[in-house]
Amino acid sequence: MKFSNRTGWKTEENALSLQLLPLKREGTPILDISVSNPTGCGFSYLSQEILKPLLASEGLAYEPDPHGLMNARMAVMAYYARKGIRILPEQVFLTASTSEAYSFVLRLLADPGDIVMAPKPGYPLLEYLAPLNDIRLERYPLFYSNTWKMDFEILRSDPELLPKAILVVNPSNPTGNYLGPDEISELNMVAMAKQAALISDEVFLDYPLETPLTEISSLASNKQVLTFTISGISKILGLPQMKLSWIVVNGPTGLWQEAVKRLEVISDTYLSASTPVQLALGPWFELEKKIHDEIGARIRKNYELLKSSMTGLGACRVLKTGGGWYAVIQIPSKHTDEEWAVLLLKKDQVLTHPGYFFDFGEETVLVVCLLAEEAVFAEAARRMAERLRQEL
Repeated sequence: MKFSNRTGWKTEENALSLQLLPLKREGTPILDISVSNPTGCGFSYLSQEILKPLLASEGLAYEPDPHGLMNARMAVMAYYARKGIRILPEQVFLTASTSEAYSFVLRLLADPGDIVMAPKPGYPLLEYLAPLNDIRLERYPLFYSNTWKMDFEILRSDPELLPKAILVVNPSNPTGNYLGPDEISELNMVAMAKQAALISDEVFLDYPLETPLTEISSLASNKQVLTFTISGISKILGLPQMKLSWIVVNGPTGLWQEAVKRLEVISDTYLSASTPVQLALGPWFELEKKIHDEIGARIRKNYELLKSSMTGLGACRVLKTGGGWYAVIQIPSKHTDEEWAVLLLKKDQVLTHPGYFFDFGEETVLVVCLLAEEAVFAEAARRMAERLRQEL
């Protein structure tokens, strides 16, 4: 029996997992500051109030639409209207997850073997979605100079590089950089020259840290080139268990309409978004401010605490993070990032991500999530700073 080449991933446990498994079996308390699941981080918005909209009697009927139910699409439209962006109902498609949204768009745009460009460093999800959708994933770099920026050189300099899509994450994960106006303008020029579409993943859009709200833009309004904006309630409303995301299609008139026709067939083939969850989207968006305020306060406090804990530790520093739930800590190369992560787990019971998980390459960094309860995060940061102080 031979399995498909697209599933030929390495499945061996890495060094960090091998260190973690026996600690879990023994019941050793772990200070987990890698956790990115808000439902496990003690937020008060996760109450019975969230479940009430799921009891709507209309959820007993099944009236499928490839775009998703109109009232749910209207809720998405209202979300963008609050940002000053007007979109039409036919521009919105509802999916069960952002991973599914990615797959729909990739299937729409690319034939087997076609190239899609994505940022490096970046979230490892794409390393799995690319082969599952039979595309070739190529990377363009992000560089750090007091803040993270896109490096357009690889996109501009090679005339034979003709990607079907250029993927951006706004703000990027885990680096936290939002797209500035100059970058959006450059992206549009490159995409037009390459005849490529843009895919903008904006799941963390509403969680700024060091970027002012006035400098944050969504590509949902982009009409210069064919653009697919992906988001969902996993991050926007902190409800990953409810499984609802969306695609907003925009671009030049005629082109986005043709994309919509083709997406309708793809979406109609799956019809994966749950009716009760779609019906609940409007009521859940009524809790948007409450959810944003609670999560935002947590991540800002933990971010500031992390920065202060690294003060006075020589070459250690927290790289500037525009927004999102993650922070990147640059540390000396006395050990590799994996060795640092294993050391912190073994000696201090602090769980972090080594930088190579996010394809940081030669940089020695640790990545932490800012969602953990404040007492847990504070103790983890204290132990991490003490370990770094001892080792350096």
